Amino acid sequence: MSVSNVNLDLEHLDTLLAVVDAGSFDDASIDLGVTPSAISQRIKALESRLGSILLVRSRPVKPTEKGARVLRYARQISLLGTEFSHELMRDEVLQGKITLSIGVNSDSLATWFSPVFTELTRWPQLSCEILRTDENLTMELLRTGRVSGVVTNSPEVAQGCSVQRLGAMRYRAVAAPNFLSAWAAQDLSQMPIVLFDRADPLQHQMLERIDSSKNRPTGTIYYVPDSSQFVQAIRAGMGWGMVPEQQLCSAPELKALDDSWFIDVPLYWQRWSVDSPALDRLGSILLKSAEQNGLDLLI
Repeated sequence: MSVSNVNLDLEHLDTLLAVVDAGSFDDASIDLGVTPSAISQRIKALESRLGSILLVRSRPVKPTEKGARVLRYARQISLLGTEFSHELMRDEVLQGKITLSIGVNSDSLATWFSPVFTELTRWPQLSCEILRTDENLTMELLRTGRVSGVVTNSPEVAQGCSVQRLGAMRYRAVAAPNFLSAWAAQDLSQMPIVLFDRADPLQHQMLERIDSSKNRPTGTIYYVPDSSQFVQAIRAGMGWGMVPEQQLCSAPELKALDDSWFIDVPLYWQRWSVDSPALDRLGSILLKSAEQNGLDLLI
């Protein structure tokens, strides 16, 4: 049974959105102003209608594979319905907001995203939720229906989505002067290294590029999962790491290990392929901000 072949209760779909966004049945009941029992009954009714379990009752709750498809459908219906209401009642004051959730990687938020915030202040009808995640994991948010668009490094178009190239961020291998003095006689793979987290591939990619033996790093590894504190850790001399050029402006004392040791990471805006003025406008804002920060120069 497909979603397109059944009539689904909009209240039940809104409840599904509330539960996933809030993370639990209890929190969703507070957001919607109903009892947890009412939330449970609505979700069970929706699951019964579709003949499938839609949510894993964990904390936070997670959509099943089919639940992710229904969640995406529910979010699209909510967006398009709100936009339609605004279009019909353009000359009247609407209490409802257009709500968009997007996924953005930490480095983008810390570097070229400031103009986006400025533009959002000029868009009072929009309520925007930004979910911070690693650029390698943003596509999962889109596939599961948690967000309607993502800034991602993946050019592979998700089903039912469109993609637009924003440009690229250049990362350079850098370290503090005192660190370079202390470790000048060592190979790069033997030096202490700073990674964002265990999913951060850039430092390993740089090592593989300059070391034909493909040796894994043998030095101490530090994990600092915050873009600004990642730079601070390198400034403190904890190790070397790959830092976006935009962040080097605020840390001029950091030195490039070699001017040719850099990696360009492409960035794309992927969004639902639906006729949505809000998504169109948000995409234009992202593209403008990327251009203002020079990301388009590396296309």
